Amino acid sequence: MNCVIRWKDCNKSPAVIAHLEAKISRFDEYRFVMPDIKAEIVHYPKRHVFATRLNLQVKNRGIIRAEAKADDILTAINLAVEKIADQLRRVKTRYEK
Repeated sequence: MNCVIRWKDCNKSPAVIAHLEAKISRFDEYRFVMPDIKAEIVHYPKRHVFATRLNLQVKNRGIIRAEAKADDILTAINLAVEKIADQLRRVKTRYEK
């Protein structure tokens, strides 16, 4: 999977990139997911919160989006990936019908 990450008000970190790519790699099992994923990681310094937004395209179904906010950047990534995984499970049952 190709992941395009946009950073806003936070520094790029190889550890965060590796963590995000490891989490996203589990979407490879869904054959209806297009290989390009867009991620946006935003830091809100006044609120001390990180937000992660994920967009991925599904064949013949459009775009699936998820956003999660947390105090920690890795937690925000994990929550957004779980939301996407839940939506993909629902789409998979529709494809099987």
